[in-house]
Amino acid sequence: MLELSHDEKLKLMGTLNWDYLDSPEDMLAVIDGRLESSGAFTQDKLFIRSLERLPWHYVVALWGVEEIKRLYTPEAAARIWPKERRRYFDYALAVLRREPLPPARWGDEHYKSMWRPFLSDRWYSAK
Repeated sequence: MLELSHDEKLKLMGTLNWDYLDSPEDMLAVIDGRLESSGAFTQDKLFIRSLERLPWHYVVALWGVEEIKRLYTPEAAARIWPKERRRYFDYALAVLRREPLPPARWGDEHYKSMWRPFLSDRWYSAK
């Protein structure tokens, strides 16, 4: 697992709160559980924001696997934007929790999206 120094964690907090005036030190204290909140950020909001804006290996380094498993609930997943990222985290958390993985998505909608570019009739249609 990736280990981050205190300075590296502070730098990551800067990427999470570039649009807020909250102290990176206070935000780290929220992650560690030493503070209830830091300005606009509670632990839950900070967790969701880190999932949305940080690469996965940094999320794991900041929060730890056990804390991620605890905080990633269906309610938390519903708040992740964009919707596509939810699927990635649902898959990752299923692996971490040793749950059965969702089936491969090779349904009709995926088949048609792959089929279209290869079998387009635009070159062969009568003009």
